[in-house]
Order: sequence, then structure tokens, then C-alpha cells
Amino acid sequence: MIDKDIERRRYDNRAKFWLNANELDCIDQTPKHLNIPYEHYFKLLEEVYDQHKLLEIGAGMGENTSSLLDASFKVTSTDISPKSVKVMRNRFSKYSNFSAEVADMEKLPFNNESFDVVCSAGSLSYGDNDVVMNEIYRVLKQGGGDDCSGFSE
Repeated sequence: MIDKDIERRRYDNRAKFWLNANELDCIDQTPKHLNIPYEHYFKLLEEVYDQHKLLEIGAGMGENTSSLLDASFKVTSTDISPKSVKVMRNRFSKYSNFSAEVADMEKLPFNNESFDVVCSAGSLSYGDNDVVMNEIYRVLKQGGGDDCSGFSE
């Protein structure tokens, strides 16, 4: 079994718990000290807030997605786990600026130059760095991310 299959199963099992618990509002309750890197992540994204079309890869169950939606991005969130995507679709069904797709970050199912911004919070290590970066640049519009020079994972 390859690592991706192991991770897909692990995240499917995690999402299955939340689907059965039906308490999706509790997913984001992370201890404050663990949120510090993500505070920096969202501060960097503030530089590009302006109704851009954004792709979030490796979104899990959408632990960081609500901030993107609240910032008026048109968000497409992806994860390799079908059950995690189902959790996201349930959680964010009220948002007209949201969609979610099952996708492998090494083989994104989107056309070239489809997004203004591509982001990920803590999941890029799940793929081959060269392959993932090539996919990100493929789906990123020309000039996309030019104002995001401080971005890193």
C-alpha cells in the first residue's frame, strides 16, 4: 500500500467520525498555541483578499476554509479523502462562494490557469514536492501569486 492510500484511509476514518457525530462546528477547536503558524498564514493571505478565485489543496475537513470564505474568496477546496470532502460540503453548504472536489494534489483535475491564488496549510508534505509545485504552477493564472512573495508552507 502506498503512502497516499494510507493517508486517504486515515483521513476518511477521521471524517467518518465527524459525519457520524454530526457536530461539524467542533472541528475547528484547536488549542491556541497550535494556531500561531496559521495566524501568519492568514495574515499573508490578507494581501490578496479581493474576491479572487482560490484553490485550497489538502484542505482536510476544512479546518482553515471558513476564514478563506469569510474573506470573500471564491474557494475551491480539495482533499484526497472523499469523506473529508463530504464533511466540507456539509459544513459550508450555505456559502455560494464554495465548492469542494476530491483531488490528488499531484494530479489536480482543473484546467491550466484556472486560479488566481493556490494555497495550502500544512499539507504539501503529502505529495512529491516537484510534482505538486508543477501542478500548482499549471493551475495558477499568469501573474497569479505575484503579490504573495512571502508565502511558504
